[in-house]
Amino acid sequence: MTDPFFTVAVPTKNRPDRVRNAIASVLAQTFVELEVVVCDNSDPAQAEETEAVVRDFDDPRVRYVRTSGRLSMPDNWERSIADARGEYVGILTDRSVFREGALEVVRREIEGTGAPVITWFNDLYGKSPSGKEFKRRACTLKRYRHSSKRLLDYFLHGNPKYSTKVIPKLMTSFCQATILEEIRRSAVGRCCPPVAPDFTSGFLMLAHCDWVLTLDECLYVSCGAGNGSDFRRGGELADRFRRDLGMEPHEIVDRMPSDACFSHALVLNDLMRVRDAIPHKLADVEVDKTQYYLGCLNDYVKAAGHGARRDEDLAALLGALEREPAPVQDRVQSTRLYTGATAPGGVKEKIRSTVDTLAAPPSPEFETVFEAMAWDAANPREPAAKSLIELAYGLDQLLGTARVRMGRTAFAARLATRLRALLTPRRRAAR
Repeated sequence: MTDPFFTVAVPTKNRPDRVRNAIASVLAQTFVELEVVVCDNSDPAQAEETEAVVRDFDDPRVRYVRTSGRLSMPDNWERSIADARGEYVGILTDRSVFREGALEVVRREIEGTGAPVITWFNDLYGKSPSGKEFKRRACTLKRYRHSSKRLLDYFLHGNPKYSTKVIPKLMTSFCQATILEEIRRSAVGRCCPPVAPDFTSGFLMLAHCDWVLTLDECLYVSCGAGNGSDFRRGGELADRFRRDLGMEPHEIVDRMPSDACFSHALVLNDLMRVRDAIPHKLADVEVDKTQYYLGCLNDYVKAAGHGARRDEDLAALLGALEREPAPVQDRVQSTRLYTGATAPGGVKEKIRSTVDTLAAPPSPEFETVFEAMAWDAANPREPAAKSLIELAYGLDQLLGTARVRMGRTAFAARLATRLRALLTPRRRAAR
């Protein structure tokens, strides 16, 4: 077999049922010059079943790699791409599936532009309580050539509700193998270092190339909840993730202004670690204190909305904020994020009481993710007017006291109106 154009690495752990769908979605691609490397880090009880799932495909393009089962997630990601033979390399997580024709689209764009890194977005399936809901992301369906500096600047200084979405990651991208080799030869020594390998791989790719081609469309579907969502809530997966790394919570955020272990702080801390290892590549990268506090407050609000209280982390965050210069304090404290998170009774109750008064939006539901993708293909989405990076949501949306000082009745009325507009019932997909 000649060297393939794409290597799709599938790191997996204890998900034999999910990994079957991931592999099937790659092998069903119309572009066939590819290899699939399944790197199995399962516990012994699941490893035999996972290997059997892989062997069932009986396809020479599929390689099975068994680890010790004791690797951390970053180490398993690193091992999954270690022997890649493709000209371009990417990762498909074991709970994700490519859309039909996705790799054909990517190959065509690479041929037309020579992009060193090409990235895209995802839709969601199965995150609702029913496990059957399909949610589509708004996309322009256009292509954008962004400088690496612009993407890093927006990540550091943009609205934290959106800034993480613009970073290319190996799980949403393909990168030239030559760039990954350059990264391995750097002082970092690897492509997927701890703590969050999706983001660290993205930061390293941006540090080693001048520009990225962004396809503003969804080429894959993410199924269920992963480590990132669980980390925001402080769940069992997050605890195991930390244990596998051999790190205490404060070590995960050791370059941040506080020990508050929110996911926003974790990802910022990862960027600072990368910067410290290769300062000549990321000389202008510094933490924006205002954005840091607002990002962590946003994580607290999101966790509360899912029924999880991160009060100890919030206390650590607010304690550090009190030690900041007055301009930073004033800007953070002028926002609704701060007001909601620190209000008596907490934001959790406020969110629940507001949402419970409104009708939940109906969403398309399907028995399988493949049925959801078939429906999506038959019902094309309307293109959005602007991309996320064009909208350039900034901190100015969160700063300022006008909305905080608004009368309580007027504020409640405006909030209810906006929520009702967002939750206008949509037509349920035909079964």
